[in-house]
Amino acid sequence: MRRLAKKKMLSPWVHPRSSIYWFRRRVPAKYLKFGMPTEIRFSLETRIWEEAVALCAEHNLRLEREWKAGLVGEKPTQMSFRQIAGLAGEFYRETIGARSEEPGKPLDIQAELSATKRRRFPPPGIPMHDGHLYGSFSEEARRFLTEKGIILVGDRLKLFLEAYVDAKSVALEELLENANGKYKKNPAADDFPAYDRPADPAHQFDVLWDDYKGDVGRALAASTVKRWLPCMESLMSFAGTRDMSRVTEKHILGWRDNLLDKSIPRKKLITPKTVRFAYIAAAQSFFGWAKRNSRLPSDPAAEVHVEVVSKKAIKMRGFRDDEAATILSAALAPMSEQMTAESRAARRWVPWLCAYTGARVNEMTQLRAMDVHTYDGIWCVHIRPEAGTVKTLRARSVPIHPHLVEQGFLEFAAQKQGETPLFYAIERQRKKDRKNPTYTSVGNKLASWVREDLEITDPTVAPNHGWRHRFKTVARKAGLDAEKRDAIQGHAPRTEGENYGEIPPDVMLPEILKLPRYEVEPGELRDGRRRKAR
Repeated sequence: MRRLAKKKMLSPWVHPRSSIYWFRRRVPAKYLKFGMPTEIRFSLETRIWEEAVALCAEHNLRLEREWKAGLVGEKPTQMSFRQIAGLAGEFYRETIGARSEEPGKPLDIQAELSATKRRRFPPPGIPMHDGHLYGSFSEEARRFLTEKGIILVGDRLKLFLEAYVDAKSVALEELLENANGKYKKNPAADDFPAYDRPADPAHQFDVLWDDYKGDVGRALAASTVKRWLPCMESLMSFAGTRDMSRVTEKHILGWRDNLLDKSIPRKKLITPKTVRFAYIAAAQSFFGWAKRNSRLPSDPAAEVHVEVVSKKAIKMRGFRDDEAATILSAALAPMSEQMTAESRAARRWVPWLCAYTGARVNEMTQLRAMDVHTYDGIWCVHIRPEAGTVKTLRARSVPIHPHLVEQGFLEFAAQKQGETPLFYAIERQRKKDRKNPTYTSVGNKLASWVREDLEITDPTVAPNHGWRHRFKTVARKAGLDAEKRDAIQGHAPRTEGENYGEIPPDVMLPEILKLPRYEVEPGELRDGRRRKAR
């Protein structure tokens, strides 16, 4: 018998200051068009868990019933008098657009126009009343409104019916002239303002972005999604709206050209490469997701392109033996007392970790105390996406080289516990929601140290990524198995077959033991702060 999937139960949320439990639930997107807030929250007025759970379930059931009941009759669209007049103008423009090429016979149009004007008022002797226009024109008017996804009732519907009949008359008068060979716009059409479509809460950027992060965040690094947010804010500022259904291809083309315009003063020059791979990439990912998931009617960014002149590729290399020795020796050297304990630790251990694991520098700078653990008796560093950034989004445990154990890395890591970062202090973060995470800044400072203090300035070797290139070279010389070598470094499998199964630490360790030890002596203090102080 097939089992039904269990639905995750909504849990109470405890307020951090009062310790009182609260009810919190995001409103599903399909209900947001009713004008609800994006989240429902209120106090359950209890500190007792069992009681809070019961109340939470009760309120959740009540809300579900209310929301589902609301689907029977949708809430009317909120429109101003000007918007209604503009909507009638939209009907006029669509009618002319559809019929002006082949307007038909003048007699037929004249008959249609006369019938419209005759139906506009009740027969002689019968006073005008509110229900007359509804009885005469509501069916055809509602067809138009339905096509636009608009629901009008009461005085709003009455106003629209009056404007609709006027727009239909203006259109038929112009079509009558067209049928007689005179293609001149009816002057009365200028009375209609531009149509300002009513906003749909489900199309608001904040609503869509939350869901986009939840869906796309599983396939993209969190830092990438976070980096794209300012790009989207830039687009909305240029377009002048946060209703994403109103953003057109024309908006995005204009935004692109604005970003590429070097005559506009900016704090920092934006290169075509940045426009293409950051700004436009963000828009294409967001709008593509919204269109594929039927959250927006179109994808205005799909065909937008930025030409980037390709430069001659520079073949990047790994650190040479002398460069690697310089960095590792400096990592063992005395360090300035002006540095924080975490900065000294990053300089001391991260280069050595990269040298023996071939990991990306930010995979090491994001390590937490809990990420240093044992696997079947083998000490490992556990590299996982939830700690920060992992390019392949795959967690892996890499054995710690015995040389690092001898140097005291395990004792260093044991000084901290749980989720505490090893190489930066959470309490000293300037902004927790900053564009670049703190562990990225730690990596950037290490790169500056290598370039400026250690004077390794060759542009063909990256100050951090040079370790990954070097590891590959050293591993080949040492005869490491290619598949296991890639797994140690976190490179994606080369074939579909390599995707099957795992390469656990006990399989990696014999390969890591093939790596030669780095035998270097501690260097002298080399710190940019000291030179600047002089």
